[in-house]
Amino acid sequence: MNYTIEKIDENNHSLFDDMVFWRENGYEREPSQEPVSEQIKKELLNPDLYVYAVKVDGRYVGWISCVYIAKVGKWKGHGHIYVDELWVEPSFRGNGFAKALLKKADELKDKFNATGIRLYVNVNNPVAQNLYETCGYVEDGRAIFMEK
Repeated sequence: MNYTIEKIDENNHSLFDDMVFWRENGYEREPSQEPVSEQIKKELLNPDLYVYAVKVDGRYVGWISCVYIAKVGKWKGHGHIYVDELWVEPSFRGNGFAKALLKKADELKDKFNATGIRLYVNVNNPVAQNLYETCGYVEDGRAIFMEK
């Protein structure tokens, strides 16, 4: 299957928004070409956020969002790339898209000379755990996810 990986920018916000709609609602809508909300635009233009999407047949079918977080102390000024979200539309899974998106995290690690890449995976999602393990990620302790 032919595909490309594109960085999300102001030129493709609407196409990205169509994919988010697909994920949230479980079905594709007609391409909207409507401008995304100012809040979403502001988030997508955040200079610390890196979002890449897989494009197949003129539409996005998956994405990864990463953030570089600077570190001090024992890390000696070399931060980490954090994978915040990784999603591929279920009917497109098994085509290597998730691995291709995770390579973007590797590229960011190299770009920033970061110490490593970190992510969280739900313990109830063994498929994702297996994906990350096949891409070289290893469990490094247990954490409790907390939010306020």
